[in-house]
Amino acid sequence: MKIHKIYKKVSSKILLVLLVCCAFSCAELDENPEEVQLSPEALSSVETLRDIVTGIYRNTFNGARWSDYYLASYGGDDVTTHSSKNKIGFRESDWRSQTISSDRTLLAYRDSYIVIAAANVAINAQDDIVNGDLDLKDIYLGECYFLRALSYLHLTRTYGRVPIVLEVNSTEAPVRAEFVEIYQLIEADLQKAESLLPNNYPGIPALGARPSKGAAKAFLARLYMHWAGYPVKDNGKYALAATKAKEVIDGGFGYELSDSLRKMWTVADRFNHNEGVFTLVACAAVCNVGNRTTGRLGLPSTTGGWNETFGEIAFYEDMEAAAMAEGTMVRYNDTYISELIPRGKKPHKLGADWRTFSDEAHPILRKVAGGDMSESVVVNSTNTDLNRYVLRYADVLLTYAEASGRSGNVTADAWEALNKVRRRAAGLDSNTPDAGIDLIAGDLAELAYTERKWELAGEFERWHDLVRMERVADALANRSSEELVDIANSKTPSLDTSGKYFYFNPLPQVVIDRAPQLAD
Repeated sequence: MKIHKIYKKVSSKILLVLLVCCAFSCAELDENPEEVQLSPEALSSVETLRDIVTGIYRNTFNGARWSDYYLASYGGDDVTTHSSKNKIGFRESDWRSQTISSDRTLLAYRDSYIVIAAANVAINAQDDIVNGDLDLKDIYLGECYFLRALSYLHLTRTYGRVPIVLEVNSTEAPVRAEFVEIYQLIEADLQKAESLLPNNYPGIPALGARPSKGAAKAFLARLYMHWAGYPVKDNGKYALAATKAKEVIDGGFGYELSDSLRKMWTVADRFNHNEGVFTLVACAAVCNVGNRTTGRLGLPSTTGGWNETFGEIAFYEDMEAAAMAEGTMVRYNDTYISELIPRGKKPHKLGADWRTFSDEAHPILRKVAGGDMSESVVVNSTNTDLNRYVLRYADVLLTYAEASGRSGNVTADAWEALNKVRRRAAGLDSNTPDAGIDLIAGDLAELAYTERKWELAGEFERWHDLVRMERVADALANRSSEELVDIANSKTPSLDTSGKYFYFNPLPQVVIDRAPQLAD
């Protein structure tokens, strides 16, 4: 497919906004990321609105392409990092020992507000946009609401209570909003996106590369799952989560499970499926917006890697045991690469067990390292064309199953949603019942929650599931005694849930310096 259809060349009308945003991407926080230099009054045409939306996508990926953006997720029990080198920020998240001075805490905050600022320009100016195709105006505005909602969802899942900024260049001092206020804003934005976006985005051949009405519904389901969990614990939202997920399943939006989990994390087959509900499309060669969380970043230096994101040993062993017991070894093998040949002997190919590596003895996540379908080669780059699946259809199915169970509305459709994912995990046709794999009794909510653990391993989602269910300490207590990240530093993850930054990252020091009222 032609990737540049997704990231069209930005016209000079929006160049000023992009220059401002790029300045923030290269600096620490010398200026306010909520400020932009294009006033809403200058926006009157659908063409200019289109260019703003293009810039928002570029800035969304500028943040999401870096591992720092997912820093909080290193606290989960599925991913870890190197025991030394320049990975201290990731290790402190892994140990839940962060402070406002910790490394790598800024990017997700800064880049999310850059996206929000640009979206605010378009949303504030919508009544003045009178020139051009007004049907396209609705779609573009829907995308602005959608991407603003995603940015606030990422902010609150990462930092907890964050400021709400809705006006362009507001002079009001930012203050931390309450969780319910943030959730209500995200809900309103996604509902607005749901009303404006089409069922299928026109002119984009890759399903999920631009959001549809179904994507807005799917993220509403994700929002409600968090709203029902920690810290608000509004259990009534589980029913809403189930309802929205079911609307995605029944809505005819074109989403379906891929016939192979593995091929989704290959360059050759990344578009040969319809599982991505919303996908950030990497475009390293053509657009210079490659994925910097994948490829060699998932390998140890003994294979020419950058030592950044590995699998945790206990999780790996537990998943192997569960897969062997349940008949889901296909998914297990699609999740991990167990053997690699060290550098100097045909780098990056299969051969030696990961436990033999002196640097670093951790399982290799295939979703990070990538790899072709022959199983022989991983991606030999730190700037790859592997896509970033922000939310995929398997997540929607499992959300429906779990939310149905937690809301007390267990149905045959909810069991079927769970079993579709399990069949694919076993290498079977997801749409064909199988008595050896299908579950029909038990605690549906807990079965679906556990299935999410295995299905989404290595995708930076596990941490957020642990937080919403307040199970972080239990998961971290299962740490392997072989975990080199701990052994080499005489450290272990904190299990103290009363810790100030246990569930959410602290705001970075540079943000507190600019706005002292944001200090906890």
